[in-house]
Amino acid sequence: MRMVGRVAGLTCALLALVASSCSSGDDAGAVVRISTTPTSQVNPQGPAATSIPPPEVIVSKTAITQAAAPLISVIGELSGGSITFINRTYKLTQGSQSMYAFIGADADDKPGTYPARIDFVLKNGSKGSTNVNITLGATRWTTDSITVPASLEALLDPAVSAPELAQLKQVYGGYTPQKLWNGPWLMPAAGAITTQFGEERSYNRGPITGHHGGTDIGAPMGAPVAATNSGKVVMARQLRVHGNMIVIDHGGGVYSGYAHLSTFAAVEGQQVNAGEIIGYVGSSGVSTAAHLHWEMSVGGVLVDALRFTNGDNGY
Repeated sequence: MRMVGRVAGLTCALLALVASSCSSGDDAGAVVRISTTPTSQVNPQGPAATSIPPPEVIVSKTAITQAAAPLISVIGELSGGSITFINRTYKLTQGSQSMYAFIGADADDKPGTYPARIDFVLKNGSKGSTNVNITLGATRWTTDSITVPASLEALLDPAVSAPELAQLKQVYGGYTPQKLWNGPWLMPAAGAITTQFGEERSYNRGPITGHHGGTDIGAPMGAPVAATNSGKVVMARQLRVHGNMIVIDHGGGVYSGYAHLSTFAAVEGQQVNAGEIIGYVGSSGVSTAAHLHWEMSVGGVLVDALRFTNGDNGY
């Protein structure tokens, strides 16, 4: 059982985006020194740009599995940049002592070794890039057969669920260029994990399809739900499938979602702190019992929320 406000796994200065490594595995905290000096550019209003040392790159973990979200921190005199990984691009966001990006591995990404290409712009206008290889392994997904009562079965129709999923995809695809989270990520509710992220499901004896998009935490009706980290509430409304749902923007393209709530304790536009109560456990939407459905999105990719708290992402 996990309590609200407690953190599983190791945390370290990497979460504060400082230039130090964090070990929660043999391959965590990889430091990459860029060997290629960026080409200087001419300032159109003055002489050639002053030379600035190339940055360093810290990767929280370089051997991951599907649905992971490692953190890449780029340390130096940067003004901007981005990271491209498996054909998805993540903007670098300014942190306390570096620029950073969480990168997401989709549940259906093919295992293999992929370059994470880091393109950066230095404050003198020089540009450069480097690659960090990240090995992606397969995740063994659980499977389950779920019986949904006739009163809810119509909500499983793609014609009903697709518009809602599109709405959430649009929200999760947003980008706020500020770091709104701070410190370690917290479990949002007390209770046992009843469904793992990515579970493959059969509904009412139908075919096994897709992946469960979040982590389910079993908790009694009305139990408090807390923000996994600080940020801004960008959604607090009733949805047909997810029920009463809150979404928090943590900045830098990272979002957390809390579904099937009984009632809300936060409103859209509200700034919340890590551990602050935002709602209460319920069974609204397509749900057969009281529980919290907790999900995390990185750059529009749904990833395993639990790995933000148990050290599996390397932080």
